Parts: sequence; C-alpha cells; structure tokens
Amino acid sequence: MAANTELLDEHRIRDITRNKASMIRSLSELFARELPGMLAGINAAHSDGDRNALAQAVHKLKSALGNFATGEFYQEVANLEHNAHQQDLKLWQADWLSTRERLDSLMQQLDLLGRDT
Repeated sequence: MAANTELLDEHRIRDITRNKASMIRSLSELFARELPGMLAGINAAHSDGDRNALAQAVHKLKSALGNFATGEFYQEVANLEHNAHQQDLKLWQADWLSTRERLDSLMQQLDLLGRDT
C-alpha cells in the first residue's frame, strides 16, 4: 500500500461543494456519521468469511469516498473490493488494516478542511 500522503482531493471537494463552507462541513459530518456503520459492515463480513458481503461492504465505502478521496486512495479501496473475492482473507486483512489507518488520516484531513473553510 502507498505511504501516508495526501488522501483528500481538496480541489474536487471544493468544486462539488462550490467551495461553500457549510456544504463542506455537511459532507464531512455526513461521512463521519456513516463511517462507523460502514466499518462495522466490513469487519462483520470479514469475521464471517463472507466474501460477497465483504465486497459489498467495501463497495459502499468506496462509493462514499468517490466524492473527495484522491484517485490513488480510491483505487486502493477499489483493489480491496476486488480482492475480497480473490485474495486469501488473512492477506486481505493486512491490506485492510493499512487502508484503515490511511482512512483515519483522510478523516483528519476532511475535518480540518471543514474547519478551515
């Protein structure tokens, strides 16, 4: 997985929100509210060994990230979705843990943008 670099596509989020601070904050808050449920779905599907549910849960996360993640990070999550069907689940989990850490960084970047705007 890639190093912890810029994960937030600031230009894209400013474009889709027309650079309105209230819209940026709303998008950030909505994602923050939805994220725990998405993470729980991924963790439950992984624990159950249900590859189809795992791919669907990661797809939901990927779709939510499409509004503001960099193309590189979006592709990283897309690879996790694809690999849910292909990869040994222990290897998949190692990749997921790396992505999960980067997701925390993305949340911090999104929160800062919402505050700074």
